[in-house]
Amino acid sequence: MEHQTFADGIGRIAIIDGIVRLDLVAHSPTEAGTDGKPRAVFTHRIVMGVDQFLRAAEKIAETTKVIRNNTAPQAAAAAPPAPTQPSRPAAPTNQPQTVPPQFRRESIHPDRPAASPASPQRPFP
Repeated sequence: MEHQTFADGIGRIAIIDGIVRLDLVAHSPTEAGTDGKPRAVFTHRIVMGVDQFLRAAEKIAETTKVIRNNTAPQAAAAAPPAPTQPSRPAAPTNQPQTVPPQFRRESIHPDRPAASPASPQRPFP
């Protein structure tokens, strides 16, 4: 079997003399941060030239697109059905319905800019 390396994420990326260094981290089973959650500790380093790093970044971007395209329908299907509410009279069609900013999808979309500091606190991350 080939050697495999597990990582919970990338800790630090440094570029020194045209060489990119990616530090891989894993959650420590014994060390905790001030919040009580496992602390990320260095495990391995990936070292590559800038050109190779750029090619790798392109492949990661392509894979990210595939993951987003494949998981969006599954996430919607996995969501629990909305609870039923007592019937209410329908809103008049000549009045636009407004959605509070904290519940608009675009306000929580990761690919869009964050809301301005003046906007209300959102209940979603």
